[in-house]
Amino acid sequence: MKKGGRHSGAVRWGVAAIAAVSLCTLTTRDAHADPPYKPSETVITPGRTVASADDATATAVNAALLPYMADAELRWSWLWTQGDAKTPGRGHAFDVATPLWFLGTGLRLDALDPPSSAGFPYGEPFYWVRWGLGASLGSTFSVGATFSWSFARERELSGIATISPGLVLRPSPYVSLGFVARDVNQTSDSMVERSYDAALAVRPCLGHRRFEVNLFGSYYERSDKWVPGVSAAIDVPKIGRVRGDLKLFDLGQDTTEVATTIGLEVNLDRFEVSGGGVFGSGITGPGAGFYAGAALHGYRAPGVVLPARVVKVKINETPGTRGHVRLLRKLWRLAKDPEVEGVALVMKAEPASSMAHAEELGDAIRLLRSKGKKSFCHLEDAGGRSLYVCAQTDFIAMNPAGGLRFSGFSARYFLLGGMLEKLGVKSDFVRIGAHKAAAEQLTLAKSTDVAREDRQDLVNQFEKVFLNDVGGGRNVSARELKARLDKGPFIAREAKAAGLVDVLAYEDEIDRVTEEVMGKKARLVDDAPPALAPSYWGGGPKIALVYLAGDMVDGESQSVPFVGINLAGSRTIARALKRAREDASVKAVVFRMETGGGSSLAADVILREAQLTAKVKPLVVSMGSVAASGGYYASMAGTPVMASRSTVTGSIGIFYGKVDVQGLAKMLGANVESVRTSPRADAESMYRPFTDDERVELGKKVKQFYDTFIGRVTEGRKMKAEDVDKVARGRVWTGAQALDHKLIDKLGGLREAINEAKKLAHTPDDVQIVELPEEDDSLLGALFKLVGISSVKMGLNATQLPPLFMDVARALGPFLVFDPNAPLALSEVGEEGSFGGLLSRPVEDEGAALPPRGRAVQAP
Repeated sequence: MKKGGRHSGAVRWGVAAIAAVSLCTLTTRDAHADPPYKPSETVITPGRTVASADDATATAVNAALLPYMADAELRWSWLWTQGDAKTPGRGHAFDVATPLWFLGTGLRLDALDPPSSAGFPYGEPFYWVRWGLGASLGSTFSVGATFSWSFARERELSGIATISPGLVLRPSPYVSLGFVARDVNQTSDSMVERSYDAALAVRPCLGHRRFEVNLFGSYYERSDKWVPGVSAAIDVPKIGRVRGDLKLFDLGQDTTEVATTIGLEVNLDRFEVSGGGVFGSGITGPGAGFYAGAALHGYRAPGVVLPARVVKVKINETPGTRGHVRLLRKLWRLAKDPEVEGVALVMKAEPASSMAHAEELGDAIRLLRSKGKKSFCHLEDAGGRSLYVCAQTDFIAMNPAGGLRFSGFSARYFLLGGMLEKLGVKSDFVRIGAHKAAAEQLTLAKSTDVAREDRQDLVNQFEKVFLNDVGGGRNVSARELKARLDKGPFIAREAKAAGLVDVLAYEDEIDRVTEEVMGKKARLVDDAPPALAPSYWGGGPKIALVYLAGDMVDGESQSVPFVGINLAGSRTIARALKRAREDASVKAVVFRMETGGGSSLAADVILREAQLTAKVKPLVVSMGSVAASGGYYASMAGTPVMASRSTVTGSIGIFYGKVDVQGLAKMLGANVESVRTSPRADAESMYRPFTDDERVELGKKVKQFYDTFIGRVTEGRKMKAEDVDKVARGRVWTGAQALDHKLIDKLGGLREAINEAKKLAHTPDDVQIVELPEEDDSLLGALFKLVGISSVKMGLNATQLPPLFMDVARALGPFLVFDPNAPLALSEVGEEGSFGGLLSRPVEDEGAALPPRGRAVQAP
């Protein structure tokens, strides 16, 4: 069930209370009551049909609609007509209903007050209690049934029990079909007449709820009468919804009677009030009537705009891959919310795990500004990524006891060759290209000159972006900013003196800072949005965001506990791509890359599935922190391929090899002997080195894999093989450099990639985004979360290994989980990026004019 905040809890308590009262009433009914002798009655539900009543009234209208409710709901309705009305169906109705996973259930009490003209036996009020239960079989089909019991002083009206099964079919967001067999258990000799309701509902505005029309009808079996009708519902911006319907009785007879209702619903946050007129000879005779109602939702429907507010967004820990996307989507939502006039980012940790992620956050902040909203940060103990992100806001406050732990970029690499040699372990790897430095971790005691120069170039590229963008945000030239940062790190008052923050303030003074930023007294609230009323039936059109996050391995995705290593399994990712491809409601795919590569076989399996998907629907590749080596390989299906300027990508190359632990075994007193049927039968053994002949053959195999890699890039990028080879051989590039070398199509973060997918698929701006593969919601995953272990990253937040051991474990981890017999397309840059960095707008020379703080942007 969707969560709608604390109001949903109150509604659910209401469900329980009414259920208890209703059940008590049922159990005290006279078990020997006479057979029923009246048709079931309900208080009229204006403008709702068996195909479209997606609220609590579904208990009476069509129980199959209950699973499609947005959240829990408590509702009261009142219908009044003049004394000569033709129907006893006036009075009060009380509904309470809620969806539960794939189910939906509701209770309804109709307290009917028949008009004086109704005659015997309707001289006194009588009651109906109804319980509905529905089950959805996916987003397009559901079934349900309503069970009804009557209670009255008049014996003829008491003790009636009926069953009304129904179904709903929603083949597309445009169309909904509903059917109910009402009071189906009644016999031909009873006074309760079986009837059958059917309706066709259509939403012609691209399937959006803003306009809806229904054609419906009821057939009464014993009377052999057909009552057709039409209804419509229209959203009124900043108010609510207008509903109306019209029914025709005795159509084709000498006198055709008409029953009409029309009214207005006004939505204020989670509360709804409604009212309207009831008139026509089919209900009120020559007179008229009215209806009124109120509802408390666990969700929020389009309606009245509330007073403006400033929303507080707390960042208590550095978000991982999916947490980063959740934060981005939150900021995008706030940018579009007309009730939000400002955003306060309260940071107790770095807001991004990499330069590329920080750039995307900076873009989200600039989106806020483009929508006329102000933003500011409050920092405690901040680092470079915090400074980068906050430099894009209007104002930066810092805790007086805090500081800025940043004075420039650095990168740390572990080379374990010397340590392994002392342990008697020998590494034997073959690679293509001097730039493919990943294998050096296990073979060398210090980096080669080529690897060192490549790494230095990367941090220089990051610094250039950082100085340009932070300088633009703080209105300081890049040259002057570097001079100031060289004096860091800073305590809080030094950061203020250097112009890196604007004011010192404790967290309890954020209200004062808010007023200073907004220039007036402002309402500061935590971000706790309710569930929203669905805009489309069946979820409507979707864009699938498919993650490839972690080192790529064959088989299923998994995680290495305690060291925070994610493993992206080829079967898991391929299955997610296939699911997105075969789902007709998914109109486009954004393939999100957060991987430094891994198994070359896994990369090829994933690429194949991505290529099949790209043949069916648009597939846009969005490179996050890193999409290198095997990650770049798997990106070749994208059209276009997009990356942030500080994304680490490229590393087109292969290496292959093993470690020989025979020396370590001898040091420990163990002797390993083997027998074989051919000279190379144990070539992959960890207990002997490669022979010269095997090493030559291994070089040939690696060259074949490398040529395959080049071929995939040549095909995907429409480049010549010799041009690809010039920028390959394991060389790592930033996104900006990759664009220059034609390895990607465009610069842009996730927002731009999603907008590109919308454009290619011709979807509406508010298209739903679904994330695949789905996160672990199993019982085991929940237990891991309870003890502080993430189901996504299975690493310990507060009780990790000491930093030194953690770094060594992460360096060795990939080599322990990969198949030793498989070639690797793996970059030395891991999932989160080894450079701790950030990112932003296009690179400019330090002496160039400062970039504008904002730019025209479009929200996803």
